[in-house]
Amino acid sequence: MARLIAFDVDSTLLRVESLDTAIEAALATREDKAAAKGRLHEITRAGMSGSMALRDSLEARLQLAALDRDGVASVAEQLRHRLTPGMAPLLRRLRERGDSLHAVSGGFADLLEPVLGDLGFGHGDIHANRFVWDADRVSGLDTGYPLSRNGGKAEILNTISKRADETIMVGDGMTDFEAYEAGAADRFIGFGLIAKRDVVIAACEWSGARYVRSVDDLAKALGV
Repeated sequence: MARLIAFDVDSTLLRVESLDTAIEAALATREDKAAAKGRLHEITRAGMSGSMALRDSLEARLQLAALDRDGVASVAEQLRHRLTPGMAPLLRRLRERGDSLHAVSGGFADLLEPVLGDLGFGHGDIHANRFVWDADRVSGLDTGYPLSRNGGKAEILNTISKRADETIMVGDGMTDFEAYEAGAADRFIGFGLIAKRDVVIAACEWSGARYVRSVDDLAKALGV
């Protein structure tokens, strides 16, 4: 059986939220950094739980701090050391089994491509948002790309899974569950090791989807 497994990235393959890590770095010298970080995390939680539209959450976070190329490059390098423990060996085992692995993220390729390359994802296996640049500063995001909006992960999966006998979505947030709910994935596995979101747990209980709290349990759910 040809399986395609799509992994969310932030708080799944990584033990952090990549965009938040970049914004926190940009806020570091501000006098109001504590309040701004608090607001940042509120916006992220709202977007990941589904109580705020994904695009609104992304745009609101980008408005909190000015990101530039040097800062983005620096954080992209830091993220290479923020892997969720145990994920890299699991990905190797899945590839050895013959599974096709893709990274499908609401985060930004500019931040994620180096670490995803380390994890064995090729260019065609990485699906993520893109910053819009004004010279050396981020001025926004590409709103024409599916992953900038709710329901975008289902669109991506429908495009890349045509040859798969089974498609599995793994992630911590409601945007991941949405892909399964829309019928773009045959199975959803909620991943709660890094970020436990009650709304995702409830969605799994309601739908009969699997919810795991460790990489070992994720491996078992994936049959390796």
